[in-house]
Amino acid sequence: MAKQEQRGWWSGQPAQLSRRQLLRRAAALGLSAPALSALLAACGGGSATPTSAPAAAPSPTAAATKASGAASPTAAATSQAAAATPTSAPAVLKGTKLSILQASYFVPAGQDLFKNQLQQWGKENNVEVSVDFVNWPDLQPKISAAVQAGAGPDIVHLWPTWPSLYANSLVDVHDFADKLGKSQGGYFDWVLKSASVDGRWLSVPIGTSTSAQVYRISLFKQAGIDDPVNNFPDTWEDLFKVGKKLKAMGKPLGQAFGHSPGDPPSFCYPFMWAYGAMEVKEDGKTVAFNVPQFVDGMKLLIQAWKDAFDESGLSWDDSTNNRAFLAGQISWTFNGSSIYLAALKDNPSLAQDINHWIYPKGPAGRFNNLGSQSMGIMKYSKNIEGAKAFLEWWMQPEQFRAWLAAQQGYNLAPTPLYINDPYYTSDPKLKAYAEVGKYGRNLGYAGWGNQKAAEVSARYIVIDTFARAIQSGDAASAIKWGADQLQRIYGQ
Repeated sequence: MAKQEQRGWWSGQPAQLSRRQLLRRAAALGLSAPALSALLAACGGGSATPTSAPAAAPSPTAAATKASGAASPTAAATSQAAAATPTSAPAVLKGTKLSILQASYFVPAGQDLFKNQLQQWGKENNVEVSVDFVNWPDLQPKISAAVQAGAGPDIVHLWPTWPSLYANSLVDVHDFADKLGKSQGGYFDWVLKSASVDGRWLSVPIGTSTSAQVYRISLFKQAGIDDPVNNFPDTWEDLFKVGKKLKAMGKPLGQAFGHSPGDPPSFCYPFMWAYGAMEVKEDGKTVAFNVPQFVDGMKLLIQAWKDAFDESGLSWDDSTNNRAFLAGQISWTFNGSSIYLAALKDNPSLAQDINHWIYPKGPAGRFNNLGSQSMGIMKYSKNIEGAKAFLEWWMQPEQFRAWLAAQQGYNLAPTPLYINDPYYTSDPKLKAYAEVGKYGRNLGYAGWGNQKAAEVSARYIVIDTFARAIQSGDAASAIKWGADQLQRIYGQ
C-alpha cells in the first residue's frame, strides 16, 4: 500500500511562483525544454537551457475566468495569450458552410457548449455551421472514408498519432499552432510527441481526456483495505489480490479489451510499460516488446482475469464500464472523471462513495498513456479559410477555458496556461487526474507518436496481444505474436 500525494501539480498555489517551484512543477508536467524556458522567462527566472527560448510566455497559473465562476488574478497573462492568436475572420466567409466531425463527449455539458460556441461563431460570421458527434470507435472509420472519398467534414477530431496517419490529407497549421503554444508557456512534451508530425503542426492540439483508477470506497473497505481514501493498493499485483476478494463478493474489477480508442489503451500500454516492455526503443526501429518481465506480468494478468475481473470485458467498448460501474455491477475500473461527474448529477450518494487513484506501478515503474487529441482541417475542404478562422477563434482562452470548465477537468489542457484553474483543483476527489503528467508516455514510446505508432494503434496490436493472452492463457505466444506484428511495422 502507498499513500497518495496530498497535493498534485494542479493543487492551489500562490499566483507568483518561485524558480524552484516552476522547475519542480515543470518536471512533474513533463514539459519539453523550450516550454520550460518559456515558463522561466515569464516569471523572470532565466532560461532553463542554453538554447533560445520562445517568446516570453504568460504565467501558467491563470485562474478561471467568468466561464468557471471565478475572477482571474492573471488577466494580463490571458490577454497576452489571446493577443498572440489571430482572431479576425476573412470577409469572404459570408454565405459559406463549415462542418465538423467530433467524437461524442462523456461529459454532455462540454458537448453542448461546443455546439453552442460553434453556432455563436457561425452567426457572427454569417457561416452555416454543423457538427456531427459520433461514437469513439466510429470516428476513425468516418475520417478514413472521407479521405478516400475526397469529401466530408471540413474539420475532424483526431486522436493521438492520427495526424501522422492522415498527414497527406491535412492542411498545414504550423504557424498558428506554434504561436499559440508559445504564447501559453509551450506545449507539454507528451503533446509534442503525440500530436505533431516530425515537430510540425498539421492540426491544433486540444489536450486529452485521461484516466485514473475509479473505485467504490465502501467495497474496498469490505475487501480489507482499512483506509482506501488515503492508502490504496499501489502495485498491479496488490490490486489484483484485492480484486480477487471483490469478485468473490460479486463486485469484480471491470476493464475493456475491445477495439475502442479510450479504455483498452489506457490499461494495456501502462501495464506493458510497467512490466518493462515497449513498442520500440528510442531509435524508432528496435522492437522491445517480447521481454521476459512482460511475459511474467502477462501471466499475472491472465490469472487475475479469472480471479478478479468481469470476464465479459473482452467485448466491452468505452462506455460499457461506465454503465456497469454506475449500475453497481463492478467495484473498480480505469476511466476519466465522467463516471464521478455523472454520479454527482444523478446519484449523489453514489458519488460520495467514489474515489480516484493514480495508476498502479510494476517492476519497471508507474506510467500513464498520455497523448494529445487535436483538430485538423482537411485538404479537400471547400472552406479552409473558414475552418482556420473558427479554430483561431475557438482556441482563444475566453472560449477554450469555458470549454474546459464545462467538462470540470475531464479534459487535460495542452499547455500550462490553465493548470491552476479551479475545475482542476477544487474537488479533492479529482486530484488523481492532476497527477498524470508525472507518469505520461506517448504511443510509440520510446520513439515518437509517428506514422508507425499510429498504424500500431489503429490496428490495435497492443490491445489484441492482451486479448489473445487472456483468451488463450498463453502469455508467451501472445506476446511473440504482438512482437512479430510490431516488427513488420517498425522494421520497414
